[in-house]
Amino acid sequence: MNAINHRVSIAAGAVVSLGLLVGAPADVAAQPAPPPPDVVVAPPPEVIATIEPVYYEGHPAYWYGGHWYWRDGHGWHWYGVEPAYLRDHRAHAPPPRYHYEHHR
Repeated sequence: MNAINHRVSIAAGAVVSLGLLVGAPADVAAQPAPPPPDVVVAPPPEVIATIEPVYYEGHPAYWYGGHWYWRDGHGWHWYGVEPAYLRDHRAHAPPPRYHYEHHR
């Protein structure tokens, strides 16, 4: 390798290294933060005690606050997208029973 090629090689390596160092913080900042863990706040016990559940996928589901909630051995969950069966149930079911939550 002659002296000129050696200098060009070193200069190119320095530019690449500088680009990686300068680009690194921008790449880290541009990446989205990891999503927070799924934390589902359960409907209040008095709501669960007064709402008639709809059975879907083998477990009772409860309509509350604009979502369907259900629980298993790992805690409470909710459907991010309302399943068609539950949506149809809400559309065709008789009005829900009136419960004391409305008397506050």
